[in-house]
Amino acid sequence: HLPLYRQQQQFARLGVDFSRQSLCDWAAKGAEWLQPIVREMKRELLAGDYVPADETPVRVMDPEVPHRCATGWLWALGHPGGDVAFEFHPGRGKEFAAQLLGQFRGHMQRDGCGVYGALARANPGLIPVGCWAHARRKFIEALEEQTPAAVELVDAIRQLDLLEKQARDECLDAASRQALRAQQAAPILAALKPRLEGLAAECLPQSPLGKAARSTLAEWEALARYVQDGRLEIDNNLTENAIRPSALGKKNWLFIGHPDAGWRSAVVCAVIVSCRRRGSDPWQYVRDVLERIPGMTRTDLPSLLPKNWQPAA
Repeated sequence: HLPLYRQQQQFARLGVDFSRQSLCDWAAKGAEWLQPIVREMKRELLAGDYVPADETPVRVMDPEVPHRCATGWLWALGHPGGDVAFEFHPGRGKEFAAQLLGQFRGHMQRDGCGVYGALARANPGLIPVGCWAHARRKFIEALEEQTPAAVELVDAIRQLDLLEKQARDECLDAASRQALRAQQAAPILAALKPRLEGLAAECLPQSPLGKAARSTLAEWEALARYVQDGRLEIDNNLTENAIRPSALGKKNWLFIGHPDAGWRSAVVCAVIVSCRRRGSDPWQYVRDVLERIPGMTRTDLPSLLPKNWQPAA
């Protein structure tokens, strides 16, 4: 996340004079060599039947948008405990979500963003899975009203989260986690739904609690789906955590210099985040792979994925 002009200054203090254009060209070439690895990571993610997705805005200097920065989007696909693939797109519309997911069929976990719902309605093969963390935030906002109902609902969702923590602490497999949810989470959900229906009828439509209750009920089928399959997460936090480091970059480099350069950031983020998830040092990985990849063929790519990578002897 260190801007090239700061890197140039650091090199200059060491007595090395690299032009910023040279640094830019090297970054572009490095991303170009790493891009096939990220494409393979994405191909493997979409070959399964469960993929969480998320997106975050990024400012972009676009020559077609004078006097201000445009907004691009960094989209992420991941798998719990697995690799993360990023893509840069100029928008947040349904067409970009479709490009991200391609021909994927299966469980798609996401927040309440409407583009995913539109995509699922157009594609019966997509099975939406909701995010309880996203739903909980709306009730946290409703706590400002200081109503007992908001406290009650936040506490109920907290009980669901505590069950997931128990499953993680006990290292439960998917089958055991599903059994735990069926026994303890399902009754909480069964009591929660009629309470939400009552609040939706009682509260003013534009009140924080009323909006939280209605949006949760609108997502109810997707939110309750995680109980049916122990492989599914209760929320999308793991993918949000993978995308969160980009916030540091946005504070440092402020914007992407051109829409055509957005893919480079996506490639580099995918490689670094996936390495960290696997416990590998990103610097060692990138250095080793950039030395090896020019002499390798497409069939060798799987051996260079972060999940398979072994340092050269």
